Amino acid sequence: YASDDNLYRLPANFGVVSVIAPNATRADRINTVVGGGFGQWIVGQQDIDLTLRADNNHFAYNTGLDNTGGDALLNWSWVVGPYFSGQVGGEFNRALASFAETRYLGRDMVDQKEYFGSAKYQVGPRWSITGGVRGDDITHGAEAAAFNDFRTKSGNVGVQYATGISDTFGLEYRYSDGIYPPNYTFNNVPFNRNFTEATYRATVNYAITEKFGVDAYAGYMTHTLPSNNILSSSVFGDFKGDIWRVTLNWQPTEKTQLLVAGWHELHAYLANASNYFISKGESISPTWKPTEKITVALVLSLEDQSYSSLNTILASLAPPRFDRVTGEQINVYYIPRDRWSVNLFFRNEHRDSNEPQFSYEDSLANISVTYKFW
Repeated sequence: YASDDNLYRLPANFGVVSVIAPNATRADRINTVVGGGFGQWIVGQQDIDLTLRADNNHFAYNTGLDNTGGDALLNWSWVVGPYFSGQVGGEFNRALASFAETRYLGRDMVDQKEYFGSAKYQVGPRWSITGGVRGDDITHGAEAAAFNDFRTKSGNVGVQYATGISDTFGLEYRYSDGIYPPNYTFNNVPFNRNFTEATYRATVNYAITEKFGVDAYAGYMTHTLPSNNILSSSVFGDFKGDIWRVTLNWQPTEKTQLLVAGWHELHAYLANASNYFISKGESISPTWKPTEKITVALVLSLEDQSYSSLNTILASLAPPRFDRVTGEQINVYYIPRDRWSVNLFFRNEHRDSNEPQFSYEDSLANISVTYKFW
């Protein structure tokens, strides 16, 4: 059961919500029934996992958004001899698009098909070579949002050095191709949104003490649009620069944990993948486990989003879009007895933007009860 006081993520001055659809309301309650299962098959050193989930979502007032979604994941963790290991699998997910991402104020069911494969070769007791491939296919159910259908193919290769069980240092290279539907126009001018992306990263995962560790990476990324665009791609979408993320993990006691993170990355929302922005932010996440049955987690976050000119209305005349997003959320997980669990969740989010139509404030509360048959 969920309660959302700004379902469509609308600015405060958007007064007539009924123009969206008959009987549409700004706030709503959502009832969700979920069924799923998990299977595992172990044959020798091979491990095959299958997860299935289906959920039926019913809105109290905005009934045109009622939908059935779900997820299916098949993963094979394979081992060949003493030196080779990896994973092969695929995943399918269907869910209602986030209104904060697409700005399409209707039912848009987004299908994501993903396949992946990875391999690791253990050169010696400390050195290993890694590599992998990945593909994603994003399709929108709403015809008005189909221009954001998206396919991507990527591959990576890297080398890793281990100094302990959980202490590793690595170098990685990743290359991606992104493909969008043709015939896209920007201000009535044909524009090719396809891109290539290359990323070079150095990674560190190191436990400084038994209770304090760091997980970090730093690198350089190029995100390049085709040079044959009539509009200059260097002005309307290219990115070249540094990216990084640092997460500090401190466990002062057996019942408390603190995560502090900071980042500077190129991001895009899944349902609107062409809407790239530079994300610069920080978060703090304390967790407290007062008893074996109760876990309380708090997350405070601040993120600045600097969008490319391609995604700014009248980009040639106006400054690029800039948003600041702050969020506060709390999660309480309770296990009253075997097989039963209760999850309480609340999040408040505030978005400020120099383009007022993207500004909003939203509060979402959720309670879920789960029973496991085995």
